[in-house]
Amino acid sequence: MKNINMLKQLVFSVLLVTPVVYGAVTVDINSNRYQFDSNPRLNEVLAPVALQSNWYWPAAALYQLDSDEPEQLRHQLLQQIVQLKQDNSANNELVTTLQSLERQVAAWRLAKRILVPIDYDFARIRPEFNPRFDSGTYLLQLKRRPANVYLFGALSSEMTVTHRSAAPAADYVVSAQTTAVADLAELMLLQPDGKVQAVGAAYWNHAHIEAMPGAQVFIPLQSQLFNSQFELLNQRLLELASHRVLP
Repeated sequence: MKNINMLKQLVFSVLLVTPVVYGAVTVDINSNRYQFDSNPRLNEVLAPVALQSNWYWPAAALYQLDSDEPEQLRHQLLQQIVQLKQDNSANNELVTTLQSLERQVAAWRLAKRILVPIDYDFARIRPEFNPRFDSGTYLLQLKRRPANVYLFGALSSEMTVTHRSAAPAADYVVSAQTTAVADLAELMLLQPDGKVQAVGAAYWNHAHIEAMPGAQVFIPLQSQLFNSQFELLNQRLLELASHRVLP
């Protein structure tokens, strides 16, 4: 009995002095790896690098690397494109566009995007902008002000164009090599902070919505009458693009 009581006291003492560890967190920040034994908050992750440069916080992006969700979505999307090519083999213009989409999607670097605002000052002073990391492996991209805007979708090939201050998103498409099945009236804008906006580009719905530096402009395919597959394709392309890891 005496030995049992001594063992209980020893275990209790160890529990008092041993910190509770929720799990390990690894964060790759601009090619440098940081490891945390417990689950840090965003301000702790940003602290070693936040003041190293004049970061453009709207373009900062956090990705979870140990998730296969984006690859599963890519697989579904590519399967759908193959089926649509078979079902529309007589439509050369559509097949050419679908082949271009295959090349674009296959070349993307993907990781699961976690849509949280990333700003060091906000994280330090506002609890709602300072979430705690779950256990896992992450990629955190910090950038200076990006110089480009990225175009993808119903194009002969995706494009990288120079960002122009005060230019509406629709203006970037004017010189793009869009295909015959592109829906130029209903563009979609993916801002670098993760916000998605519909951008009217036709004379009857044109709106002055600016693309932020580092934004993506999606040129969707025209919806086919009595065929919801093309609407689903556009939705999947937009969703997958939200998980792109851009340069």
